[in-house]
Amino acid sequence: MPKSRRLSARGPIFGALRSADGPLTAYQVLDAVRGHGITAPPTVYRALNRLVEEGLAHRVESINAYVACAHSHHADKAVIFAICDKCGMVEEIDDPEAIARLKETAETEAFHVQRVTVEARGLCEQCQHQPGDSEAAGAELATGSE
Repeated sequence: MPKSRRLSARGPIFGALRSADGPLTAYQVLDAVRGHGITAPPTVYRALNRLVEEGLAHRVESINAYVACAHSHHADKAVIFAICDKCGMVEEIDDPEAIARLKETAETEAFHVQRVTVEARGLCEQCQHQPGDSEAAGAELATGSE
């Protein structure tokens, strides 16, 4: 595919991430942008990787999905996510002090951090207040079972 075509794919792909209600897998992104003439998975993966490199999107490692960046200051390639195990909501948390403490701790162990992704799993505020199986979900979290 010509280079200009690949570059132009980033716009619709970024738009799909920004308009999504939650994280999207690469194939969900592909489905969302087919109307823009983007039909090849490699095109989507290249654009997603480029958006991640540019700090415009993040890959949520544990669910193999992508989200648009909620903050525009990730020059240090560090991000913290809160992921709801019940509804799938992903919230980006901005806490530079926590990232700095993590990096400092790693440095004391003679480990140089190049990229940080912290993913906290639990229940969002809305799911905590829903009647039903919120206690069961909390028990799963406490025991580590799925």
